[in-house]
Amino acid sequence: MKAPSGLLPALLLTLLLVGCAALRPSPPPSPAFAAMPAMGPIQRRLTLTPDAQPQQARTLITVISLEADRLRAVLLTPYGQRLATLVRDARGSRYESGDAAVPGQAPLPVPADWLAARLEWCLWPLEALQRAFAGSPWSAQRVDDSREIRHHGTLVARIRPADPRLGDAERVLLDDRQGEYRLTIAPLEDTPP
Repeated sequence: MKAPSGLLPALLLTLLLVGCAALRPSPPPSPAFAAMPAMGPIQRRLTLTPDAQPQQARTLITVISLEADRLRAVLLTPYGQRLATLVRDARGSRYESGDAAVPGQAPLPVPADWLAARLEWCLWPLEALQRAFAGSPWSAQRVDDSREIRHHGTLVARIRPADPRLGDAERVLLDDRQGEYRLTIAPLEDTPP
């Protein structure tokens, strides 16, 4: 008996998609909000630089606030227009559109989950990340002057300095090997990279 002509291509496509999904790392666990020391809103310049096209770097002004039950990052254009607000809470991560958002277009070239996780990797104490990652394929450790995030032992991201303190006037650089982006968090007065 011969299979219907459309069945074989559909089966091959399904196997390909399942294989690709299996290669993509599971989302990283989030540390508890209570693990973050209380601090008021922090104003920083956030620069997203794709590895493949560094000339496409995008710089925003962000106001980050950590509350008892959520992370909020208001993302502003360099001219002060609200592009979006990143919210990470018990319901997950999402962008809430701002005044400068283009209807039907994503506010940033990276998903909300990606940006929220990377901010957590930079903001939360290393011990909080280690507790959150315990029992998962994810790990966080200090290696020399860097903080390394790994999935099944494979390096996903390297953060310098190893113990960032965003309350200070310090630049933090996250080099994301998985997402192929660099994320720089710098004081507003700092000279752009």
